[in-house]
Amino acid sequence: MGIPEILNLVLGTGGAASLIAFVKLWRERKDTFARARREHIEDLAKWRAELQDTVHELQELVEYYRSVSADYAWQLRQSGITPMTTAVKPGPDTN
Repeated sequence: MGIPEILNLVLGTGGAASLIAFVKLWRERKDTFARARREHIEDLAKWRAELQDTVHELQELVEYYRSVSADYAWQLRQSGITPMTTAVKPGPDTN
């Protein structure tokens, strides 16, 4: 049995329909995965933007309290009081 006979047998007995159905299913599956991937990337971009907004808000809040603290320290020094702090300067661990 040669190649032409095998192709005729496969394509003649619904093989073409099966091949078309397989290609259609493969394309749909590929499109579904591409859409899911695109939605996932969009979600990641949205979450990243939200996180950046939160970080900026927290940085502004830290800067505000840093400024308030400096103002209070200046006011204490103007009144002749040396401000005492329990804050520890961050840095490499010396242990």
